[in-house]
Amino acid sequence: MVDRATARSLAARAFRLGAFGGAAAVRMASIAATSPRSTRGPRLAAEAARLLERLGGAFVKAGQILGTRVDLVGETAAAALGRLHDSVEPMAPAEALRTVRAGLGRTPPEFVRAVGGPSAAGGSIACVYRAQLGDRAVAVKVRRPGAGAAIAADMAVLRFAAGVAARIPALRRVPFMEIVDQVGDCLMAQLDFGAEAANLRRLHDALADMPDVVVPRPIPELSGDGVIAMEFIEGLDRDVIETLPARVREAQITALVHAVYRMLFVEGFVHVDLHQGNTYFMPDGTVVLLDAGLVFRMGREARERFTGFFAGMIQGDGEACADILLSTVRRREPETDIAAFRAEVSDLVVRNAGMVARDFDLPAFCLDLFDLQRKHRLHAEPEFIFPMLSLLTLQGVVKRHHPMMDFQLEAAPFVMHGLLVTSGVTG
Repeated sequence: MVDRATARSLAARAFRLGAFGGAAAVRMASIAATSPRSTRGPRLAAEAARLLERLGGAFVKAGQILGTRVDLVGETAAAALGRLHDSVEPMAPAEALRTVRAGLGRTPPEFVRAVGGPSAAGGSIACVYRAQLGDRAVAVKVRRPGAGAAIAADMAVLRFAAGVAARIPALRRVPFMEIVDQVGDCLMAQLDFGAEAANLRRLHDALADMPDVVVPRPIPELSGDGVIAMEFIEGLDRDVIETLPARVREAQITALVHAVYRMLFVEGFVHVDLHQGNTYFMPDGTVVLLDAGLVFRMGREARERFTGFFAGMIQGDGEACADILLSTVRRREPETDIAAFRAEVSDLVVRNAGMVARDFDLPAFCLDLFDLQRKHRLHAEPEFIFPMLSLLTLQGVVKRHHPMMDFQLEAAPFVMHGLLVTSGVTG
């Protein structure tokens, strides 16, 4: 049963979706009918990005993730969606000031001036402002009012849709509700700026010994509910990577991949939001990682399984990968042919092992794994969702700027370290 509050939330969000979606559909139909071919694609892509921005909440986040996958949506759409990474329309200065004052109480006058001016960046959950405190530049991240309500409404819509999908006979074994709940929990956690500040500090400390990776340090004494202050990194420009020499760009991509692998396999700390608004490539050869709001912490068992699965991929050991997948299964049907499942998973892994980024189609690989589980009526825990989402976003950047990287082999030392950690051999 759906309670009254949820029903109202669903109705309000559905009305908003219908109103904005209908208006956008009319505009897009007009563009398709009247625009010359040379401008039709960019205009349609811009209209789609504008629709996602107006819908806000989880829709902006979806647009940000799609914008990282040029290989899936194409150059034109990716360019239009790229604006959602850091150039979403800012909140009104009065709204930002209210949030800062509510979160900090006594507010530094420099913060008041900062939020009264233009924002340095704007995303789905917050806007960032630059404040000058003496000789120190500070980034002030301020949560948007109503962001929580918008995401909660979106998740109510998705839960409703998941419930409907679960009643379709062919989809009954797909854990839609568990997937939606995990994604929803992670998105709602972005609203907890205290947790984000702690995650940012953990990210900073864990990568501090990697000289090519920069993570801004949070400033706890200037942070509060809805406000995070941190070091301001000058010169951030997501288009810089396009101008860098190939060798510099490839070295930066390698540094980014190593940072993500260390966090994933060694720390069990998954950064799910690696879009271009949170990952910057600097002219001096360093990589800047921002925002620790959309993260997921894997439990020890989940991290051990995922690391073991990746180890099997690296070695082309399909049977080991199949065994790990079987260990995540919560329910199987009596007629399930386990031997056939193991053989098909093994074949899939062997066919994809050892491929460079250009040739390794991670989205298709994930879908094939899911289809095999469904085909053999295996109901698995959705514990690999967030690590896979992180790698999907990362692979989009790698395929574009370092296509000959062996995406799997680069993980080998971190996978080995992770296996030693989970086995208790090292700390």
